[in-house]
Amino acid sequence: MKVCFITDSYPPNIGGAEIAIQKIAEGVYNQGIEVLIITTKAKESFKFTSQIPDSKIIRIQIPRFLERFWFLVFSLPVILIKCRDANLLHGTSYGGVLQTYIAAFLLRKPAVVTIHEFMGKRWNSFTSNMISAYLYRLAEKAFAHLKFNRFIAVSEYSKATLVEAGVPGNKISVIYNGESDLENLSLQQKSEIRKGLNIPDGSFLFAAYGRSGVSKGFESLIEAIPLVLREISNSIFLLILSPGDKKIWRNIIRQLKKINSDRLLFYQSLQRERMLELLNASDSVIIPSLSEGFGFTTLESCMMGKIVIASNAGAIPEVIYGKHILIKPGSVEDIVKACDNAYRGLFNETEKKSFQWESSINNYIKVYEEILN
Repeated sequence: MKVCFITDSYPPNIGGAEIAIQKIAEGVYNQGIEVLIITTKAKESFKFTSQIPDSKIIRIQIPRFLERFWFLVFSLPVILIKCRDANLLHGTSYGGVLQTYIAAFLLRKPAVVTIHEFMGKRWNSFTSNMISAYLYRLAEKAFAHLKFNRFIAVSEYSKATLVEAGVPGNKISVIYNGESDLENLSLQQKSEIRKGLNIPDGSFLFAAYGRSGVSKGFESLIEAIPLVLREISNSIFLLILSPGDKKIWRNIIRQLKKINSDRLLFYQSLQRERMLELLNASDSVIIPSLSEGFGFTTLESCMMGKIVIASNAGAIPEVIYGKHILIKPGSVEDIVKACDNAYRGLFNETEKKSFQWESSINNYIKVYEEILN
């Protein structure tokens, strides 16, 4: 069997979707399935360890504006040439959906697509640009009516957003993502990391990390930070953020400059190994997302044993476990109150949930075999 993966972003680019498609591709490759990955040239220059040979990853240089449009234009001829001998095409949302469908139709190949989530009417609350929101909703509606052999949802919430958009339920398989690989946390102890950051003994360290996308809610968190710093005298904030939406990123930088405090540590686009080390120094991790198709940051934070303050949004309630506090999405007041409760040790605690990549990969292969048979 040969599977051609088509995705607009792949490691070393940072993000949960990037981690997921890498794990899926490497997982099926390690099961003896031949793979080819067609993606964009990486923006990040971080170290990148891959179990798939470089010869099996085709990276296409595209302009840095209207990136998904240009990836569609430049990737389609490559897919039509390089995937002629593939048994199946596997695309990902959003940037790999349309060309996967077109190429599958022209090559007469079966195709599946992994959809992390569709936003639908929620786009109106994520952006003030009503034209942009309308176009995204229109694109999702169009994607929902493409005749893929199977849509893969990464959570029950993600499945519900697909059904809402018009995808027939019998065309959807729910396959959860697996846990992240966090063995690098053992490289440094929490106390050593804090010492390196000059964090005073007895401080309570809140952390947040991720990419500044329209649904990530970091603006509300940054608005809450000065209030928490005033409320909890020994609190410190650690932010590890990377650019996503350019307008949101500029707004985040403006807001951070207004917080004149040596109790705010801000890092941009760290190597993943270093990012995990710094997060390991925290007492609590805040995930202020407005929506999540799965929630890698939530799962990773739970795996690290932190007190997780997370929005009651999207698939987060499906993923979260351990010590946690769920809050209203976009509420500055709830963030401040939750930080105070975390500091005082007032939180919910539930049993560990299991998300295994081995199980996920087996389910993907099962879907491939069902379609091919």
